[in-house]
Amino acid sequence: MRQYKFRLILDVEQCLAFYQGLYTDVVVQADNGQTVQLPLRHFRPYISHSGVNARFVLTLTDQGKFQTLEKIN
Repeated sequence: MRQYKFRLILDVEQCLAFYQGLYTDVVVQADNGQTVQLPLRHFRPYISHSGVNARFVLTLTDQGKFQTLEKIN
């Protein structure tokens, strides 16, 4: 199991572009400096009227497959 902690900030316009189908993935830099790409659909529960501005922990299986995404603050 691998974990990556990162902050994601998306404004309202960026979230709207996702819902319009203009973007499907997001690329973030984890706290350890690694770059991680994952589908924006995993962030749907965390999108508010003001967008997204939170820290997350992403957990992947040993094979690199998505397991969980949790908001940590």
